[in-house]
Amino acid sequence: MVQYQGNSAAGGEHIHMVTLDKTGKKSFGICIVRGEVKDSPNSKTTGIFIKGIVPDSPAHLCGKLKVGDRILSLNNKDVRHSTEQAVIDLIKEADFKIELEIQTFDKSDAENKNDPRSNGYMQAKNKFNQEQTPNNTMARQPTMRNDPKRNTTFAASTRVKHTPLYQDEDDEDTRDMTGRIRTEAGYEIDRASAGNCKLNRQEKDRDKEQEDEFGYTTAKINKRYNMMKDLRRVEVQRDPSKPLGLALAGHKDRQKMACFVAGVDPKGILASVDIKPGDEIVEVNGNVLKNRCHLNASAVFKNVEGDKLVLITSRRKPNDEGMCVKPIKKFPDLMYFPFGMQTKFIFDQFPKARTVQVRKEGFLGLMVIYGKHAEVGSGIFVSDLREGSNAEAAGIKVGDMLLAINQDVTLESNYDEATGLLKRAEGVVTMIVLTLKSEDAIRAEQAKKEEEKPQEPATAEIKPNKKILIEVKVEKKPLGVIVTGGRNNHVKTGCVITHIYSEGALATDNRLKIFDHICDINGKAVHVDSITTLKVHQLFHLTYDKNVTFTVYRADPPELEKFNVDFMKKSGKELGLSLAPNERGCTISDIVQGQYPEIDNKLQRGDIITKFNGDSLEGCTFEVCYALFKGANGKISFEVTRPKPTLRTEAPK
Repeated sequence: MVQYQGNSAAGGEHIHMVTLDKTGKKSFGICIVRGEVKDSPNSKTTGIFIKGIVPDSPAHLCGKLKVGDRILSLNNKDVRHSTEQAVIDLIKEADFKIELEIQTFDKSDAENKNDPRSNGYMQAKNKFNQEQTPNNTMARQPTMRNDPKRNTTFAASTRVKHTPLYQDEDDEDTRDMTGRIRTEAGYEIDRASAGNCKLNRQEKDRDKEQEDEFGYTTAKINKRYNMMKDLRRVEVQRDPSKPLGLALAGHKDRQKMACFVAGVDPKGILASVDIKPGDEIVEVNGNVLKNRCHLNASAVFKNVEGDKLVLITSRRKPNDEGMCVKPIKKFPDLMYFPFGMQTKFIFDQFPKARTVQVRKEGFLGLMVIYGKHAEVGSGIFVSDLREGSNAEAAGIKVGDMLLAINQDVTLESNYDEATGLLKRAEGVVTMIVLTLKSEDAIRAEQAKKEEEKPQEPATAEIKPNKKILIEVKVEKKPLGVIVTGGRNNHVKTGCVITHIYSEGALATDNRLKIFDHICDINGKAVHVDSITTLKVHQLFHLTYDKNVTFTVYRADPPELEKFNVDFMKKSGKELGLSLAPNERGCTISDIVQGQYPEIDNKLQRGDIITKFNGDSLEGCTFEVCYALFKGANGKISFEVTRPKPTLRTEAPK
């Protein structure tokens, strides 16, 4: 879409507004440069100028822009004194539309804009245009000494000669074949079309055929496509009440682009002309289809002007390499195919594809990405789904390939084109999707995604073998734990819980367990190798006002070491151990030094005695444990379990 309004300024200048919409295109199609225009021998105007226009782009098709135009503002932002990069950034930041305020220096060119046949790319004929040198690699600066009417010079531009429909010279055709050109009959065709093919003098002398409205003659067609077999010119009058009845297919080699006739409906218009399945269509009405995708060709057929269709085809032998599908012999009723016959070919090419309908209520609930798959090649894939969205309810899955949206096939679309179609779609959106992953693979990915999904610390579940952040509500209540770790401790690689008191805040929270490794408290790492055991214990005996956060690692299996301690207990002499029974045995909560040297040298606070004289203490009550330790005399043997965590806390810098 292009909106245009203009007004004349002094000195032959013309200022007008142009709105470009790149929906369905890769870019707006303008190349810019910072340059200057000499208004007179003693004055000049600097700014951002258009140095090139991409053929078939929005800027080219609007017919209101030309090389050498100065951009005064972009989306209401003054860019007269902006740098080239700043303007490029503004264009990148724009969505699908940009509004340009354009200054044209030649009034005659501005007046020519009123001609509906004029074209921004074709008008590159004035002093701002590019001129190709014989080797097509150098450009020279224009001079205006002999032309008093042209008193301006665009310092940053190059020039191009105006190219007629064809030339009389006998030398090789070195013209630029990009973009569009009009025939003598006024029809716009591709520059690369056979209608614009250049014949030398001898060829023209032999060619007595009158050119048609698209510039075609048999000699020009044969010269343009001299490497192709059995070329034919097929002409038919279109009837608005009848379909063409033409089924198209692509090349079976996905790396090659071609447009083949897959089938001809006997009820269609083309059933009466010389066209058969397997024919390759190289042109239609001056639009080149050779080396283009067959799906793009469908849009060309829909958009050609006039009631007359002229097709250039190449008839191939049945055994020639070509179509990706077998010839279509039966044409089903189009009512069964939401996208017309193109749907049929999508399902021929992708038998496992399916049609889904999603009601768009503000949004569809899916995100897409341009990617590549080993089985189907490049395309548009569903990258994410909003939980509870209509797209998810319709059965669309992450990883599905998006083949079509309403009337538009997206097999050859880029990301911008696909997202543009999704944004513009309204109401019930019909899509064709292809699921490339098995149900088991999808479930496994979803489970993994759920695991990796960040959890709310207040309710986060502690899972084995990964760090989890949890938040515990304490409200000035003691934590109620015994831990091991410290530089003067037997455990120097981490802080580990070895006992949880039933009346403490951690027991009330009920998520932490014995042998859980505490990596940090309130975001501060616990470096047991650099602080004393007393400092580590104090971290868990502080009074916290409201909440405390812990980063926890639960190893599975637990990281432990076991060893035995043997000594002789004298009658009437206490062990010097304070014990707190738990489900694993008895945790040593304190040690009275000097009672038994064997105990002093080997045991420490936080160790768990799991066996006493060979008998397991696991699950024993406090009374049973107390009686065993109190009544024992003579030789005593302890089996002791102590944490041995892997170092998971980075050393402080």
